[in-house]
Amino acid sequence: MNFTGRYILLRPILVFCLFLPLAVSAPLSAQKIPVYLLEMGRSSDDHALVVDKKYQELYLYKGSPDGPSLQKKFRCTTGQNNIGTKNREGDKKTPNGVYFFRGILEDERLPTKYGIRAFTMDYPNDFDRLSNKTGYGIWLHAVDEDGRVEISYDTEGCIVVTNDDILELSGFIALNSTPIIIDDSLATTSHDNIKDERKEILDFIHNWTDAWQNKDIDRYMDCYGERFYSYGRTKAQQRAHKEHLNRTYKTIEVNLSDIRVYSYYNYYVVSFIQEYRSNLFQSKGPKKLYLDKTENGAKIFAERMHR
Repeated sequence: MNFTGRYILLRPILVFCLFLPLAVSAPLSAQKIPVYLLEMGRSSDDHALVVDKKYQELYLYKGSPDGPSLQKKFRCTTGQNNIGTKNREGDKKTPNGVYFFRGILEDERLPTKYGIRAFTMDYPNDFDRLSNKTGYGIWLHAVDEDGRVEISYDTEGCIVVTNDDILELSGFIALNSTPIIIDDSLATTSHDNIKDERKEILDFIHNWTDAWQNKDIDRYMDCYGERFYSYGRTKAQQRAHKEHLNRTYKTIEVNLSDIRVYSYYNYYVVSFIQEYRSNLFQSKGPKKLYLDKTENGAKIFAERMHR
């Protein structure tokens, strides 16, 4: 998170294709959207941040009936070690992946070098932890001198913008809801090209909830991968837990709303509001599923409720 005062790096002119199908790395246009935003919401109140480490730019997207719409581009600076994603504490890399904001720091809680405001992030996320990645304190924050944001690759791993820009971005960030998606080089595609992938994941979520409600334990557990671990339970323990609840509850009803789907190279994050009802228990709140991309389709490897 500290700045080093190193020299300014020139931005590259050429951008090379990534290995994702249908994904190209290129300056954004009205016809191109990031491949990561499969379903970010259709309202102008829905927002997502996308960071391109190669160009040192942060893009603000908002929802629309036609899909993600670019609202504004901001200059940023990221980790000093700009090759690849963060793997361990102290490697001075900015992590790549799908993250969410957890808290706000300002005033006496924030040292001067971080500017007027900082948003803490959930690195390491569930995918990172299963991949044995370490580190902490990855934030989106401002700086004591705005001119330092023009120095490329100059943080210890955070994403840094100017004070004015952090204030503007604050109006579009909802804690635990608004994602910030970071990549070495931005991958984009057309609106039409993400439709099939979005439908595939939404169909998966429908099958998961339908099996859950109908107490179809085999179909329900087929949605989970072998490396699942959440609530202190492995996949086998999750099955035993759900079999017990199926015997205990006469009826189970699960309704999801505000579904969002974010894609990264080898995993998805699906967030929603879950309303659960049985004859003995009911609850409602935000939830996230983390899904591996496998040869046999998406498989849940982590899930968590946010209270």
